[in-house]
Amino acid sequence: MANVTEIMDNVLELPRADRSYLAKKLLESLDRRDSLTVAQQSELDRRSSELSDGKVNPLSLEDLKRDVAKRLA
Repeated sequence: MANVTEIMDNVLELPRADRSYLAKKLLESLDRRDSLTVAQQSELDRRSSELSDGKVNPLSLEDLKRDVAKRLA
C-alpha cells in the first residue's frame, strides 16, 4: 500500500481539475457530521440557527482574548 507521500506525489501530477475535485472531496470528508452524537448534532444545529437568524453575533478571537483578559484582571 502506498504511503501518504507517494499518494501526494501522484496526486500533484494530475491535471488541475482532477486535483480540485480531490481537494473538494477531501474537505467534504472532514466536514462530515456522522461522528457526532445526536445531542452534539442538535446543539450544532441550534447554534448554527442562532447565528443565521442573527440571535447571536460571532466573536473574533481577538475580542475573546480581550474579554477574557478583562475578566481575569
